[in-house]
Amino acid sequence: MLVLFVSCSSDNESNPSSSTEVVKSYTHSTAELELLDQVNNYRVSIGLNPLNIIDHISYKSAEHNDYMYVNHVVTHDGFDKRKSNLQEVLGAYRVGENIAYGYSSASSTVNAWINSPSHKANLEGDYTHFGGAIKIDEEGKKYYTNIFIKK
Repeated sequence: MLVLFVSCSSDNESNPSSSTEVVKSYTHSTAELELLDQVNNYRVSIGLNPLNIIDHISYKSAEHNDYMYVNHVVTHDGFDKRKSNLQEVLGAYRVGENIAYGYSSASSTVNAWINSPSHKANLEGDYTHFGGAIKIDEEGKKYYTNIFIKK
């Protein structure tokens, strides 16, 4: 079984120049809501604030899953563009991202992130909002993207 996961984060006060509209509605699947609940359950269990879901962040997460799916890669390619979009559209000061592939459930994905220092740092980071998405490939394997921001 192939299982991959990677994390990425950045603090940046730069203001990108391109204009983008906020996505106001994203329909989360049951599995995506479970992923977000698992992240918040972990944060609360260690005394941190739960994060608020922003549909635009989940939409950007889904776009990244589509990219990974189409290109058959697990990568943070385009992170700077996602970060810039979230800074401009949502006023994000800090942006972090965890990705994974091949885990069968939200619970197993979050447990793997907890056991990885860089992913755990994002899970426990100084963030206020988040979003996430899951895409299933033709073999039933899942791509996960979870993006965190601080406004």
